[in-house]
Amino acid sequence: MYSWKLLGIIKRKTEIVFILIGAKMDNDKIIYLQMIQSTIERMSTTSAIFKGFCATIMTGITAISFQDTNKWILLLSFLPVGCFYALDTYYFILERKYRILYELVRMGKKDIDYDMRIKLKKSECIDGGATLGESLRSPSIYLYYFPLFMICIVILIIKFCGGI
Repeated sequence: MYSWKLLGIIKRKTEIVFILIGAKMDNDKIIYLQMIQSTIERMSTTSAIFKGFCATIMTGITAISFQDTNKWILLLSFLPVGCFYALDTYYFILERKYRILYELVRMGKKDIDYDMRIKLKKSECIDGGATLGESLRSPSIYLYYFPLFMICIVILIIKFCGGI
């Protein structure tokens, strides 16, 4: 298997030509990168599972809201949404940290020691977007959980104002 290193870029009139040099990648590096990649895949799968659970719970809460239930019990609807929001954000940060680890190993900036613990510098986390602020601004987080919070708020307003 070959890894390609960028040697230079030449800009012509209508095209950009990348000059690549091939370098043989050793078997240890490939195995280590596969280990990191499988961890990244599990993190993204976990995120999808959290979103599915949260959608199921929100469907149940919406169905319950149309029945005669105590209005104050509907306030509990924020709890599971908030918990899944926090868990999903946590796993999203971990996934980004593993992506940074993957890049460090791929570029040869980290030794191949098969260590799956994430020991990154703060500057590497900031540059790679593996911070809480960056994760909360990720579309995969806020475009999913913000509407769920809005649905909870609308249901509570309707119930407390004497609607449904």
